[in-house]
Amino acid sequence: MIALVDCDSFYASCERIFRPDLKGKPVIVLSNNDGCVIARSREAKALGIPMGVPYFQVKELVTKNDVTVFSSNYALYQDISNRVLATIQDFCPEIEPYSIDESFMMLDSLKLADEDAFAKRLRKSIKRLVGIPVSIGIGQTKTLAKIATKIAKTSSEGVYNIASQVDPDSVLADVNIEDVWGIGFRQSKKLRAVRIRTARDLKYAEDGWIKKHLSVVGLRTVYELRGFRCFGFKETPDNRKTICVSRSLGAHLTSYDELSQAVAFYASLASEKLRAQRSLANAVTTYIATSFHTQDFYWGSRSVCLVTPKNDAPSIVKAALEGLKLAYIRGKKYKRVGVLLSEIVPSEARQKGLFCDLRQSMKLDVLMQTIDKMNLEANKPIIWLAAGGKPESQKWIASATMRSPRYTSYWDEIPLVST
Repeated sequence: MIALVDCDSFYASCERIFRPDLKGKPVIVLSNNDGCVIARSREAKALGIPMGVPYFQVKELVTKNDVTVFSSNYALYQDISNRVLATIQDFCPEIEPYSIDESFMMLDSLKLADEDAFAKRLRKSIKRLVGIPVSIGIGQTKTLAKIATKIAKTSSEGVYNIASQVDPDSVLADVNIEDVWGIGFRQSKKLRAVRIRTARDLKYAEDGWIKKHLSVVGLRTVYELRGFRCFGFKETPDNRKTICVSRSLGAHLTSYDELSQAVAFYASLASEKLRAQRSLANAVTTYIATSFHTQDFYWGSRSVCLVTPKNDAPSIVKAALEGLKLAYIRGKKYKRVGVLLSEIVPSEARQKGLFCDLRQSMKLDVLMQTIDKMNLEANKPIIWLAAGGKPESQKWIASATMRSPRYTSYWDEIPLVST
């Protein structure tokens, strides 16, 4: 059996851990630069606040219903996610993190007599030790576990085992085709056109038709609904094939110098992520864009190929700035920048150039390792390239006027208790 642990309204729940006064009250979390709603508590959902809606469109509704609003606090969310993951690992050693708020568990090796009782104990432990409410779905496959988790969210116990149901087909008959894991918008349109509207309909669909119109991946989804495990289980996720760091800017920028500082800073962050997974990049793409709401909207991007694959910040930043020079147009008001690293290969596959200075390259590797270690221990960038300027003093830093303290990861933001 496979179980899926899904944190309920994760970002909003993280904010409530240190704000018990918000229990039972509507809470929403906004995206970078306080743009759109990216998380809602159940109470906020009940008010009709949609997911992904621009904040200004619901501001009146938020004010009228006394909804508490937070800017994104990713340092807090990642740390709480790590704590949830550590708690799950204490119960089950075979886990696969799927996202910041979801993890699959392989229950086969545990040889449980009662999966439901096990899931309830885990749920209570996560709530007691971390403070996050979770829903747990259980099924023979990942696809069935996903469906079970969605049903568990509406259950008072927060646990649902689809395999233990007397008639699992009747359960699948109540699941819309759009809610099946792996079925996208285009695929659901194709399926509805031939009267495949529910998960049960898809389960009994003809194999040949599915393979022809939804490919082999779609056929695997069908087999998963039938109880045959087709999607593998990985305790360690694969390294990313591309790494992108993009942000909405806190102010419109027209100056090339200010824009170059933002690009350099985000390119440096991208190189840090690249080193963290022990990989190298062969290509660096820089893109800049004006606001989508302007009449002279402009999106410019340029790619620069490296002579040899790199992961050090100076090389990545230099390539990113070369791309910026090619994409930049004077007079535009830029609102977004991004750096994309692609053609990623493992560090072990490093191929030296004909004129590569091996000694200098080794020194640079040691320097990057030292800087990464110091920044990791401080849990914030205390050493960065001068090309990126000093982030705190730059007007291009995204607005986060309603961000809560980073309670668990920044010394100067730890809550104080007065006696």
